[in-house]
Amino acid sequence: MREGLQKVASSDDTIVAISTPVGRSGIGVVRLSGSNAEAIGNQFLKRPLSHQRAVMGRWQGPDGEVVDEVVVVLFRSPQSYTGEDLLEISAHGNPLILNRIVSMVQSAGARIANPGEFTLRAVAHGKMDLIQAEAVRDFIDAQTEMQARTAFRQVSGAASKKIAPIKQELVDLVAHLEAGIDFAEDDVDVPDAGAIADRVGRVRASLEALQETYSYGKLMSTGIRIVIAGKPNVGKSSLFNRLVEADRAIVTDVPGTTRDVVSESGIVEGIPMKFLDTAGVRDTLDQIEQIGVSRTMEALTEADLALVVLDGTSAITEEDGRVRETVRGLPHVVVANKCDLGRSADLDYLQPVWVSAKTGEGLDALRCSIWGALSDKQSNGLAEFVLTSARQNEAVLRAIAGLMSGESALRSGIPQEMVLLDLYAALSALNELTGETTTEDILGRIFSTFCIGK
Repeated sequence: MREGLQKVASSDDTIVAISTPVGRSGIGVVRLSGSNAEAIGNQFLKRPLSHQRAVMGRWQGPDGEVVDEVVVVLFRSPQSYTGEDLLEISAHGNPLILNRIVSMVQSAGARIANPGEFTLRAVAHGKMDLIQAEAVRDFIDAQTEMQARTAFRQVSGAASKKIAPIKQELVDLVAHLEAGIDFAEDDVDVPDAGAIADRVGRVRASLEALQETYSYGKLMSTGIRIVIAGKPNVGKSSLFNRLVEADRAIVTDVPGTTRDVVSESGIVEGIPMKFLDTAGVRDTLDQIEQIGVSRTMEALTEADLALVVLDGTSAITEEDGRVRETVRGLPHVVVANKCDLGRSADLDYLQPVWVSAKTGEGLDALRCSIWGALSDKQSNGLAEFVLTSARQNEAVLRAIAGLMSGESALRSGIPQEMVLLDLYAALSALNELTGETTTEDILGRIFSTFCIGK
């Protein structure tokens, strides 16, 4: 039995929750899971239920009062989402009706499910691993087609297929070393330390390639923060409005109009992005504008990418130089705006993207440049499996650290008994990655982010 899941897996509780969103709709679904799910369904439907067969009938109380006409589907254990007996009741999507059905089910002995408890039970009963469970949440929360495709691959087990051979190789290494130690007097054939270290190195390299996907996976999962920065009156707000395709920021000819950070979400190449329009960077005696400049600097410290906007009709100024110095070390794209009014040759050495926020010229090229500036982070984006959460990344990093330590020990001639400790640490980290061993604290952090009913 998986550590941390024993209580859930052995629980006799039957849980119930509304699985469809809050509000009114044509259909609403109430879901039950547990040993009494079928008996509760029979009690209120008063019609026999069959595995994976839709049954239509009247949902009625003990006094014969009909609550609604419903369609009920029974999935018997283990052929269900949770691995337990599971009942799905489709009724009219009136919250009053759905809550009445839930109350009746509670009166029959079920309890309200905790957030994500249906999926937690699926993990406990071996219907999916922990990475697949996280992907269920990501699939539901996906805002773009690319996010949905990636999450679906994870739900379908792409992670397990990627990790399984790596883990098996590590298990084989541990077995070889254990055999060599336990049966040293029986002449068990154990490769020399150098050969074992080479194998450990290959396992480590596979995990390092996997870990490199996290930078992309994190951006795809959480989105990219893009700060539009520049001196006053270079057209930052106009460009911002163009990129988000809405009149969100106030645009005037008066320098210093933008006093605060304005943000809006957009999508580029399937990746969610948050664009932030900021106050123009310059020295000023205006107290409010000073606060705005300070917030610009704060926004840049949290940015994944900066768009440094220049006036494309004139040479670079001291204020422009200050902005460029501010984004030093941060991925950025230099944008020369107002190209409809002319192009200053003095800016050519910067190789800017020429745009006109007024006419829209160059916007497609700018979007391509934004994507290109993140090329190192999206190079693994088409992989079958990418790490998308800090938990996954941390587990892989711990596994890599254990393997690095073990490999170094082997090459240094340290006894293999000590090397095994490092390899077991790496194996434990991989087990935590997939949920074969985990703690209630980790489970709590993961499943508290789920909606109730999933």
